[in-house]
Amino acid sequence: MVINMKTKMLMSFFTLGFMLFSTFSCKSNQPQNNFSDEQILGMLKSFYTSYIIEDSKMPTNYEKLDSIKSKYCTANLLNKIENQFKKQELDYDPFLNAQDCDIEWLKTLTIRKDTKKSNLYYVSYADNYNNTKITIRLIVVKEKECYKIDSVW
Repeated sequence: MVINMKTKMLMSFFTLGFMLFSTFSCKSNQPQNNFSDEQILGMLKSFYTSYIIEDSKMPTNYEKLDSIKSKYCTANLLNKIENQFKKQELDYDPFLNAQDCDIEWLKTLTIRKDTKKSNLYYVSYADNYNNTKITIRLIVVKEKECYKIDSVW
């Protein structure tokens, strides 16, 4: 019974993530000035929903995670992260500020824009394992017709 409930919950999150992904994906036929803060927040929500769903699966499909990152992140950011992993300067996932992932984070996931800096966003979730609130800062930039994550810390 517990497995069925978890499976249903995971499928619900996957469906929600797919819907958000489809709604807020970068479309080349949209005018460049048609983006709003709400669309950027939606894009970030879509990224984190699909990323957490995929990363929490066992075994993790790294090709799918890379595909998600490629869609929502600049090549500059992905290269920087890859270089940090190669140099062993990074031993955690910078998008989650954690080594592991928990699907339960989606229940407390919040995303907000900084009130002073126009391209700075905060992603937060409750880590029940450590009883802490994790906050990740992101810089979002416009790349061609869409916005992408360009920095994470």
